[in-house]
Amino acid sequence: MKFEGQVVIVTGAARGIGLAAAQLFAREGAHVVVNDLEQGAVDIAVEQLRQDGGSAEGLAADAGDESAVRNAVAGVKAAHGRIDVLVNNAGIMVRTKTEELSSAAWRRGMAVNLDAVFHWSQAVATMAMIPHRGGAIVNVASLAGLVAIPNAAAYVASKHGVVGLTKALAIDWGRYGIRVNALCPGMTWTDLSKKDQVGNPQMFVERERRIPLGYAAQPAEQAEAIVFLASSGASAVSGLIMNVDGGQLAMSSGSSLSPL
Repeated sequence: MKFEGQVVIVTGAARGIGLAAAQLFAREGAHVVVNDLEQGAVDIAVEQLRQDGGSAEGLAADAGDESAVRNAVAGVKAAHGRIDVLVNNAGIMVRTKTEELSSAAWRRGMAVNLDAVFHWSQAVATMAMIPHRGGAIVNVASLAGLVAIPNAAAYVASKHGVVGLTKALAIDWGRYGIRVNALCPGMTWTDLSKKDQVGNPQMFVERERRIPLGYAAQPAEQAEAIVFLASSGASAVSGLIMNVDGGQLAMSSGSSLSPL
């Protein structure tokens, strides 16, 4: 198994892409530390991983709280002596007209989507990866980290920040054998997107039609990319921003997929 004996932290791992990644790491032999905000959701995810035969523990902490993050990382390092992989997946979406976006909503979006990536990465690197001269960090950004979407200024700005931070960390920490890469998921059928679909199903049909491959990804497909970037199969890969979007970003926004 690819991650036998390794310790992997996945933030935002109680559902969606984070949970799918945690499940795949566990199947590949890793001990998975499941982080999310709500203890109940963390407990359910951990139990699911264990029932599937995986090794897992829960860690309820606010990804946007620097002191909570550092305490969490210190606890994992003390318990296991190592942290081999960090997946920064926790994030929130704030959708509102930019002219009506409150300072509090802006700050919260930045705290969870960008600041948390820095704090988790810095804590894991300094406490575990730099002393052990190696490790892999995978940051989950978004296509909104490469292009803009309407009425989501805080989300767009924070995800662009994740892309830039990924490149900066790859440069700064390469000397320690730490690889840092980012995943930019396109439209993905998470529980959140399914709930949004109920309110506007036609919008989702139209969005899916604009994807060259013809369908929105499943969380498990995004998880495969995350696990690859963290694996020894990507040992020479660092600073990469990987789109998993069915070819959506490759197509001009004014183009049509209609046959001639």
